[in-house]
Amino acid sequence: MTFTATIVAQVQSTKPDALWAIATALNTQIENATGANAFIALPDGGRVEVEIPKFGESLPLTIDVVDERSQGAARASAQKILDLLEQSTGWQVDHLHD
Repeated sequence: MTFTATIVAQVQSTKPDALWAIATALNTQIENATGANAFIALPDGGRVEVEIPKFGESLPLTIDVVDERSQGAARASAQKILDLLEQSTGWQVDHLHD
């Protein structure tokens, strides 16, 4: 079973650019960077995935933090990433969803 916490950001970005910004904030690298299923592995075993609006859809950009341990672990990792992104990118991060 996996648990997901989602960060919602009002940002226009490509998926590669968003992943790069997150990886830079976390001081890590993107896994499968050239593939359609690119993600960022977290040190605790979780991962970060990015979903961007499709053609014709409006914002937001969603950042899913997935963890197999628990919902609390996913949420804690997502909160840390949210805080880092606000500081390092200036993105308008609206909220965090469980």
